[in-house]
Amino acid sequence: MNRYAWMLFRAYLPAMVFLAVAVGAMLWTSALGDIDLLKNLVPYAKWLPPIALLAALLAGGIATLRMWRWQRGEEPACTGCGGALGRVRHSPTGDYRTCLCCGGKQTVSP
Repeated sequence: MNRYAWMLFRAYLPAMVFLAVAVGAMLWTSALGDIDLLKNLVPYAKWLPPIALLAALLAGGIATLRMWRWQRGEEPACTGCGGALGRVRHSPTGDYRTCLCCGGKQTVSP
């Protein structure tokens, strides 16, 4: 896997996790819905798949928008490799962003 494919994998990982949660919740409600012990939880658990799918759609849309803006030069890029930067993280030594491509830390100027 080259570094740009790794960058896309890191950018879309939250969307993939939400999608896996949605599929798992769908399997749980359909396969375990007939068990008497868990039958009382099915009305509540049936809301998990649509919520998780909505979260996956939102996370995927945000990642797509960020990658599109990075490609057009509107998002900050890593000074070392030119990859897209992640969200701003706060630490005692100062704010920084992590490169999604090489994993390097870039300081954020105030």
